[in-house]
Amino acid sequence: MKRNAFTLVELLVSIAIISVLIAVLLPALAGARRQGARVACQSNLRQMVQAIWAYSVANDARVPYVESPITNGGSVNGYGNASSTDADIDPYNRELWPFSLQNVLMPLYLGGDEKIFICPAAKRGWPRDGSSVRMSYRDAGINQPNGLPTPAGSYLRESFGFLDGRPMNELRIHFTGDPIQDAQLIGQSRGMAVRDIVERRMNQIFGPHGGGVNLINREFGVEFRDRQTVQDDLGTYGGGVMF
Repeated sequence: MKRNAFTLVELLVSIAIISVLIAVLLPALAGARRQGARVACQSNLRQMVQAIWAYSVANDARVPYVESPITNGGSVNGYGNASSTDADIDPYNRELWPFSLQNVLMPLYLGGDEKIFICPAAKRGWPRDGSSVRMSYRDAGINQPNGLPTPAGSYLRESFGFLDGRPMNELRIHFTGDPIQDAQLIGQSRGMAVRDIVERRMNQIFGPHGGGVNLINREFGVEFRDRQTVQDDLGTYGGGVMF
């Protein structure tokens, strides 16, 4: 009785073809996963935008007043302060951080699902102890970037800490025609209400989406900025914004 079987040459050719197909498909699959994570992150941010607008409607057209534990820290409690424990900076703790973005928006305006505050591509976040990330976004709380509120109208307040309860229409940038003043206003116009936490390697900044970040901009639109744009926005002076 005649048996049909692969010869060694046919088997090797089949293996070679399969290997080529895998080599072609794996990068495409990895790219699809990255794109899916980016889209899911943007969906999270859009839900936050809807909640911020709902808050504004219920609070005299004002933006939320936010005091964030996700700050550079330094001499005060904050994410960037090595002496602050993860329990100290728990953004969901209503006793410690009653005005964190999470506690201001949840559950009344955003429901109770913490997953909205987790980017699927996040490489850093809270807690910092290496366990599963429960929050991976940085917001423009009044105490950004260093943990202490700065005066209204100051560069730091207008660039990093403008979720301070002001009327929403005061966030609009009005250029003056003076090139020196307008240069600073251009920088302030790049402010981010919420963004992905970034990694800092020496003076280089990398977001979780191919080096870029998703964010809610100053006018509460959701956008993506690539790595070079994020570097220009956050790393101009080589310091300050640590994550």
